[in-house]
Amino acid sequence: MADDDILDEEKEQDQEEDLLAGAPIAGAGRSKIITILLWVAGSVVAVLLMVLISYLIAKKVKTDAYREEQNIVIAPAPPPLGTYHFQKEFRVNTADTDEAHFIQLTISFGYDTNNKLLELELGQRQAQMMHIINIILGGKKKEDLMTPMQKLNLAEEIKSQINMIFSQGKIEEVYFEELIIS
Repeated sequence: MADDDILDEEKEQDQEEDLLAGAPIAGAGRSKIITILLWVAGSVVAVLLMVLISYLIAKKVKTDAYREEQNIVIAPAPPPLGTYHFQKEFRVNTADTDEAHFIQLTISFGYDTNNKLLELELGQRQAQMMHIINIILGGKKKEDLMTPMQKLNLAEEIKSQINMIFSQGKIEEVYFEELIIS
């Protein structure tokens, strides 16, 4: 035991010498409470940084989306189109084989009012346009024209087929004034 007391005294002397020399003492340091408080403070700062970064990113994304919406809303409306009305309505049997159905359609075309040559050509090709529309309608079944999207597709199909016969310009819109499917 005397050896242990001597060793303890030597350690204390070494620590006192180290303390006087300014060297850190082994085992001496921050208390556990200070260490825990530093970890908590660091965690709080990290969480605050994450919240701040998330807020800034969300604000930027929202601002970009708002600008995109504003660009869409600000766009001016196109000028009104001239319209070509067919004098007769179209009544065509559908391509259904199980049960007899028909399509009744009143249609108009929208075109550029500045194109006077197209306006003249529309009147000259009326019989040809009616033939094309009758052929297209006769190839459709009742279930092909039930949804709004299917009706829009029909308008696009009529427009593309009619535009193939014109040499002086193109129609820009197909308007269904009346579309009855029974």
